[in-house]
Amino acid sequence: MSKLDEEKIKYLVSEYQNGNQSVLNAIIKEISLYVYNFPLIVYNKPPDEAGEFYLYFMERLESCILNFKDKGYKFSTYLTSVLINHYKNFLLQEKRKTLRVMYESELKDISIFTLLLNTDEKEHRESIKDEELESAISFFNSLDEFSKLIIKVFTFELTPDDLTLISKYTKKPIEHVLKEYEEILKRVQKKYETRKKIIEKIQSTQNKKYIDKLNSLNTLCSYADVAKLLNLSISNVGVSLKRLREKFQKYLESTKKST
Repeated sequence: MSKLDEEKIKYLVSEYQNGNQSVLNAIIKEISLYVYNFPLIVYNKPPDEAGEFYLYFMERLESCILNFKDKGYKFSTYLTSVLINHYKNFLLQEKRKTLRVMYESELKDISIFTLLLNTDEKEHRESIKDEELESAISFFNSLDEFSKLIIKVFTFELTPDDLTLISKYTKKPIEHVLKEYEEILKRVQKKYETRKKIIEKIQSTQNKKYIDKLNSLNTLCSYADVAKLLNLSISNVGVSLKRLREKFQKYLESTKKST
């Protein structure tokens, strides 16, 4: 990688930290080649990915500058450490973006509300009101961190930060967590392929058995997959979801009484 002028870059960073924002362009000029070359040299990545990471990092450059504390070591050492962490987050974001594009159209009907309501309340789910959706979101926001993760796994709404949090809770490497999540989404894709085939059969035959089969097909994440990803037993997942549903029903009732 290209070398940095340590004295110059530390001076510019100090100026910026002291409120002189006019030096930002000079800082960018000094570190640009270093940042761009980072994935090329450290991870042997192609130029296109290096360019994408460069843009990703530059959007987050200010926090990198402001968090630097001059304790005698080189700025390049600090910058390399920051780049490593940001590159991991970049990979997570890009992976999830790709997966989300693949599954977004199929999973758009999965929501917090459909998960928290029992499956035998189908008619009610088909006439959800705006205030009920607002209640579901408000209820979700009131939950503890791990309960939110359970719901997010079921509804395929995990962000890179969530995946990092799962890694922290389960003590599994982030790469391992990401791989497991990808495998879950692939299994869900197969469910939707089955669903499409059933719909095609219904359209061509109008056979009741296919309609019944479609209604019985569960496209949510399975208990087993949630358990594996979060390092829980399947029974613990079931109990946790049951408690969340009961808690949500009470929350809905209390909300209705207060209006």
